[in-house]
Amino acid sequence: MSLNDRIELLFESEQVDRDTFEQTPNVLKKVEEFLELKLEEENAGSLTSHLMKAIQRIKTNEAVQTCSTALVQQALAKSEVYEFSLELLAPFNIHNSNLDAEAAFIASYLLSLTDEEEV
Repeated sequence: MSLNDRIELLFESEQVDRDTFEQTPNVLKKVEEFLELKLEEENAGSLTSHLMKAIQRIKTNEAVQTCSTALVQQALAKSEVYEFSLELLAPFNIHNSNLDAEAAFIASYLLSLTDEEEV
């Protein structure tokens, strides 16, 4: 399975809407540029699924509002990654929801993709 296959599967199984399906490649390109890393199924499959579902939740005003303290601390320790995560999600925030928990989850995926010193 490729990342494109994963993106199509999430759309075809109606877990995300067409807009999320169409926007995901652009969002992943921003991640690649930020991390200076090529995203593939092996390193970013889970990130892609979580990101697409997070975007869908945000658009339907169902954003996750809580996460563990450890996850928040990890995200805040690398504030540039956390801020980037917020920036990725912000365009989909049509309900002005608090995105702190969603961004912390995304930041944890991003931190796992690279050596923290390189970000």
